[in-house]
Amino acid sequence: MSEDVEPGIVVVGVGGCGCNTLNRLYEVGVDVPTIAVHTEAVHLKTVKASASILIGRTTTEGRGSGGNLMKGQMAMSENVDEVIAAMGSPNVVIITGGLGGGTASGGIPRLLEEVRARFTDALRICLVTIPFTFEGVNRMENARMGLRAIIDRSDLTIVNMNDLLLKKIGDIQVQYAFKFMDSILVNTLKGLIDIITKPAVVSISFADFHSLVKDMNLGMVGHGVGRRVKEALDNAVKNKLIDADLETAEGALMYITAPPTVTLQEASEAARTLTEQYRIGRVFWGLRMEEGLERPTVMLAASNVTSPTITSLIGTTEKIF
Repeated sequence: MSEDVEPGIVVVGVGGCGCNTLNRLYEVGVDVPTIAVHTEAVHLKTVKASASILIGRTTTEGRGSGGNLMKGQMAMSENVDEVIAAMGSPNVVIITGGLGGGTASGGIPRLLEEVRARFTDALRICLVTIPFTFEGVNRMENARMGLRAIIDRSDLTIVNMNDLLLKKIGDIQVQYAFKFMDSILVNTLKGLIDIITKPAVVSISFADFHSLVKDMNLGMVGHGVGRRVKEALDNAVKNKLIDADLETAEGALMYITAPPTVTLQEASEAARTLTEQYRIGRVFWGLRMEEGLERPTVMLAASNVTSPTITSLIGTTEKIF
């Protein structure tokens, strides 16, 4: 890719959670191509996306996968050429979905196989959630099998665990817990897209972004707000929704959105924390000023981390083929 050509990004939402995330992405005005992919025809009609593709018309007849992972895989195989054609010629493919059901757990790995084969140089980033424990053993088993296959086929898989969200926000109604997680997914997608596409006072080059993502296995993201950048960074670390130790990370990216009063010194001192406190060898940081913003916000992403929960769920987080 030429240095003066803006990288092409496409976001694909698979299954119910993935399609809901695309609706929220539309509401916040993120201007990138989006593709909604689902086995449920009724739900798909409600999604605001650049393209909507019903998969498994023969396999599921538009009625959903019924939580059957193999049906989700077969449905994606049935119409995967349509999904690939809708992508154009991307440099970055971001796929999002909630694991546990059949469509995302079975369909995302199959789609990743095709993306890897058709767009050999494109980055493959997955943003997925692990179901609440109360959702049942079958959904957790689907999530386990889906996540194992996704990590093997993507460059970076960012995982958010619903159970950790519940611990952090306390006893609230289930519908609001799902909406809260949805907002986190949207903020993460928006942050990743802004890093690549929006001009900044301190920019993160696509080459740096590529090196942080390519073949980096398990990832984590946290979002924070504070009176100063360092406080926002500390809150981002606290708000990660995976039990990963930052000190295990191979690389980290800190993206700051701040009012014009924030200085480069304040931002760089916060970035130094990642190197000195967490001993992360490769740290990239960006700073974008935004008029009208009252307090700085930070999105922290770390790659090639280890998580005791994920390891107990799927074994090694390294690729096994």
